[in-house]
Amino acid sequence: MRKFRRENLRSIKSMIRDRTGVQMGKTTWHDGGYLKKSLLTAAGVLCFFALSAFAYDKFNSLNGDELSLRSAYQGGGRYEIYVTNLSAHELKLQDEIRVMQWSTGQPVEGDPGRIRVEAGTIAPGGTGVVKVDLSDGYDVERMKESIRDGDWYYFVLTNNGFAFGQDWMCTFDFETGGGASPDPVLIKAETEGAETQEPSYETGGLIFEDWASPLSALSVSGHFGEQANGTFSDHVSFAGKEGDPVFAVSDGTVTETGFDKADGFYVVLAVEDGICVKYGHLKEAYVSEGEAVSKGDQIAAVGKTGMATGANLAFAVNRGGEYIDPIR
Repeated sequence: MRKFRRENLRSIKSMIRDRTGVQMGKTTWHDGGYLKKSLLTAAGVLCFFALSAFAYDKFNSLNGDELSLRSAYQGGGRYEIYVTNLSAHELKLQDEIRVMQWSTGQPVEGDPGRIRVEAGTIAPGGTGVVKVDLSDGYDVERMKESIRDGDWYYFVLTNNGFAFGQDWMCTFDFETGGGASPDPVLIKAETEGAETQEPSYETGGLIFEDWASPLSALSVSGHFGEQANGTFSDHVSFAGKEGDPVFAVSDGTVTETGFDKADGFYVVLAVEDGICVKYGHLKEAYVSEGEAVSKGDQIAAVGKTGMATGANLAFAVNRGGEYIDPIR
């Protein structure tokens, strides 16, 4: 190792004094032991500040509550992932992705280096599409055939090389047309740097006037029926905040609770006249199968589980085996 000159030591002392306010005492250049300790201390302090600044920059960008994703299979191993950036920070996703299996928590067998990814930058409050093509690196038909009930695959996206917690999970399947474009809760910026608008909702009343509201206030963020991308939605989405209480719309019996990759945690409630109500994307359920509930009872909490685009309640009404529009 090259020896330090007096000028080097004075420079290090000056940097430490400027950054920390600590005044290092005088040292004798020939006092090798003290000099080495001083230099090691100085190097450690400088490394600490450098790493702190770097980590702050990385961790202060986005967190899991500020980004949501939904995939749509296009066929032939190709996917479109719709991303909503709920944060006040610009999101720069990298052109790399991991393909994982839920039950094992391990990467799926294949060649990740041959995945083609088209990502990009998404403005604060904006939406974007990430295109993924697995066909060159993975045997998609084999993946489709080998997956068992209750298990599924998911992508992991990143903006920091899968480091510092800047990763996001998005489940996917092999049903073409099974995905949906982002709910109209977010307004997409037309050009980079364009001014974004606040979320816009429509309100509406339930199909049965004597029902209680499933949330304290109803704000429709996704509609029943034919969607703009040609898919069909059997439910409406009500905007909410994670943890908001979810209520029974009528007296009834809980016939099913569970989890699936589309609806996340869900509860099915059987009410009068052969009508069943399904609540989806829940954070957690407070009832169990076979339990009787009364109108207005809190049965769950709003979440963003499954293929939810942010915190919301998926609300479906089935009458005589047929889904109907829950909004009158």
